[in-house]
Amino acid sequence: MLRLIRRPPYPGELRHELVWSATFLGGAAAAFLWFATGWSLPDCLLMKWTGLPCLGCGSTRSARCLVAFDPWQALLYHPGFTLTVLGLCLWTLYSAYVLVSRDPLRLRIAMDESGRSWLRRGLVAGLLLHWVWQVFYLIRA
Repeated sequence: MLRLIRRPPYPGELRHELVWSATFLGGAAAAFLWFATGWSLPDCLLMKWTGLPCLGCGSTRSARCLVAFDPWQALLYHPGFTLTVLGLCLWTLYSAYVLVSRDPLRLRIAMDESGRSWLRRGLVAGLLLHWVWQVFYLIRA
């Protein structure tokens, strides 16, 4: 079973709220600067060789749409990337709240072996559905 719990951090535990929020904000700033300069990324080799998109195809177009504040088009280009970025935005807001309020309890995921198994199955199914969407949408785009 997967559960979201609140608990105090363990002694010496990584400060996830600070580390991952800073990483996300740094990556977002780097992406914004990258797109502001007009630089582009190399073409996808899998798409070039097989005509089928890889799991990352469309993420650059999706990021460009997010930087231009067009989330619906970003969702069409790459749903996985867009939802991941939106989830990271929510995590950053939560982290800011925890760091500013000095809340002693932290959100963590607790799972047993069956929860790990369901999580693995869900991730594989999600990746497969995501790739089917990309084949359907990106080949026609």
